[in-house]
Amino acid sequence: MIIIFDVDGVLIDVTKSYHYSIKDTVSYFTGKEVPKEELLDIKFFFNINNDWDASVAGIIYLMSGLDLKRFKQMFQPYSNSLDSMYRFANEKGIHLPQYNKLIEIFEGFYHRHREKEKMIFSYDILERINKKADITGVITGRPADDLDYTFRKFNLYKYFDYIITEDDIPSPELRKPSSYPLKLFFEKVEYHSPVFYIGDTKADQKMVKNYNREEGKNVKFILLQNQHNKKVDADNIIKEPNEICDVLNSYDYVQD
Repeated sequence: MIIIFDVDGVLIDVTKSYHYSIKDTVSYFTGKEVPKEELLDIKFFFNINNDWDASVAGIIYLMSGLDLKRFKQMFQPYSNSLDSMYRFANEKGIHLPQYNKLIEIFEGFYHRHREKEKMIFSYDILERINKKADITGVITGRPADDLDYTFRKFNLYKYFDYIITEDDIPSPELRKPSSYPLKLFFEKVEYHSPVFYIGDTKADQKMVKNYNREEGKNVKFILLQNQHNKKVDADNIIKEPNEICDVLNSYDYVQD
């Protein structure tokens, strides 16, 4: 059995770290305040998995002068890629910061907020999963440095055999929901059923779906449900981490 985790919103509660960093980054570059809830609405409505990109979308929203409903209508065709977001801004005469500068500012804010992070999956559950699985792993959009800080803080490295981070992805279009992160993982690990990916976003679900379609595999997607993802399809849905072992036990462990 192979069990792979997303990090933000699954292993780690980032509602007081990354979510606040989006708000602070947008305010920094626009000089304006906006409710965090509106920025999160944009992030989850457009399924923007990367929080740097969510910050770009937030800056565009605030500088567009549009109300939220109208912005969502107009931005929809441009929301699927970072290049499209910058193209939308250019067409509307909105000046955006250089992406590398935005990342620098965002990470500075994140470093202020990261002490507020908490674990979602308890050590006891991770121990049980670790004993059940042949291989465990992580596929995350976090930069390696951010992951390293949090994994050292909570002593999580011992629970995972293989890790894929933002630093392993060569270009933005290969991030989730692209199948690339899963393909990269299985360059390190021989695929054998059953395989489970535990995530919390549409991007996670689409990555698994794309991988299965392209590779002819059968990775099962398990959704950790929250207030933002109730419309995301999954092979299994859990509302609390302690439900995961029952889900895993419900599968017959037969090789493909």
